[in-house]
Amino acid sequence: MPGWREAKPRGGAGRANTGDAMTREEAYAILDLAVGAGEVEIREAYQRLMKKIHPDRGGSTYLAAKINRAREVLLG
Repeated sequence: MPGWREAKPRGGAGRANTGDAMTREEAYAILDLAVGAGEVEIREAYQRLMKKIHPDRGGSTYLAAKINRAREVLLG
């Protein structure tokens, strides 16, 4: 899913609306992992990305929400 990090949310007052529909394949792509990656790999990828993207560090709420959703989809 190239370019997803450059995507900008539309509308809203700064709130991220990522929706609930996300496939496992999309979640792996968002976390930049191979399909079938294990729990440790998922958690490490999540931490790595959130250090870069977190809104408290000047990052995007939209992208942080996508990364959070990807982790939820993969880890339950």
